[in-house]
Amino acid sequence: PWFLGGGKDGPGGKEFAEWAATVEGVGFHTSLDDIPAVVEGTKRCALVSGRTADNPKLVGEAIKAGCSTIYLEKPGAPTVAELEAMKKEAGDAGVPIFMGYNKNVCKYVSKTREFAAANEGSHVTFVSNNTYE
Repeated sequence: PWFLGGGKDGPGGKEFAEWAATVEGVGFHTSLDDIPAVVEGTKRCALVSGRTADNPKLVGEAIKAGCSTIYLEKPGAPTVAELEAMKKEAGDAGVPIFMGYNKNVCKYVSKTREFAAANEGSHVTFVSNNTYE
């Protein structure tokens, strides 16, 4: 929303507008309230990459906007209680949430793999889209 509102005339605003005009099939909106209803038979995915304090509200709005999958940037919410509430809201709506992480600074990734290997029936999927090695 920054480059669609207050930041459109600032640094990067012009470049964003030029780039956005070239992207086919992608809509840019200032608010989740501005997006059209989901067309029947289609899926909508949300990538929530906002301020940590805003994420619980944004996830709720994404669910209400008909998103069937949400990718949430870490840390997700300011508190564990808010994360648990988000999980419940998404679970009640049948919407899976996937959490992003930075594998270069997360020691818990190795511990998660070890835990999954030691506990029968565990399943952990890590997805990385690094363009560097």
